[in-house]
Amino acid sequence: MKKFFIFLIVIFILAGAVIFYLLQPKTLGIRYTAADLQSIKGKIKISNEPLPTNSPIGQTLIVSGSHPVDASFTSEELTAIADNRHKDYAYFPFRNVQIRVNNDGSVEGGATVNYQDAVNYLVSLGVSAADIAKGAAKFKIPNANLPVYLKVSGTISDNQSQINVQQAKIANISIPQNYITDYSPALNNLIDSIIQDRQPSVNINKLEVSGSQVHFKGTSPDVEKTVRSNKY
Repeated sequence: MKKFFIFLIVIFILAGAVIFYLLQPKTLGIRYTAADLQSIKGKIKISNEPLPTNSPIGQTLIVSGSHPVDASFTSEELTAIADNRHKDYAYFPFRNVQIRVNNDGSVEGGATVNYQDAVNYLVSLGVSAADIAKGAAKFKIPNANLPVYLKVSGTISDNQSQINVQQAKIANISIPQNYITDYSPALNNLIDSIIQDRQPSVNINKLEVSGSQVHFKGTSPDVEKTVRSNKY
């Protein structure tokens, strides 16, 4: 009986270790400071304002005006603005964000995402709830806080996305390559749709990796009004 209890304890410890591993976001070694956040905001020069309370239900983000931007962003700057995005836009579902730009032209991103927050965000981007539910069922995604990881390469030129997904993980489990291949066109279509929805304020002449930074040339909104709470 004593050996049996010891065996159970070992099983529980191993199970706990597996769960801990599955729920840990991938660490990319990127740390940022307040100066990094101020630096990237100074480069894109977007004024963030709360969306008026009398805005139509379902409307979560409005951009207006435009100005030219020709700038490069470091891993630390990109991480800083992405990790703090939810403070300006309540529907942004990612937390504990890290973005690393590599010399080989690839970009890696890791974060923790809440399932329902992700659903709300995708719906706000125009993705149907039925398609989201279908995808979640196919990949067996639970309604929980999960680490996600993405490694991509490619460019966006003249508002057309040509992003190639090299690797993707949910809960530290790799998504099979055939699924990545099947869903990559949908990802590029979604990016194109987001850009189109924000025109004429947003135009991307070129977005690409240059050295160990991301270079952007195009136009950026003067003002972005966003929902600060996703509870109506």
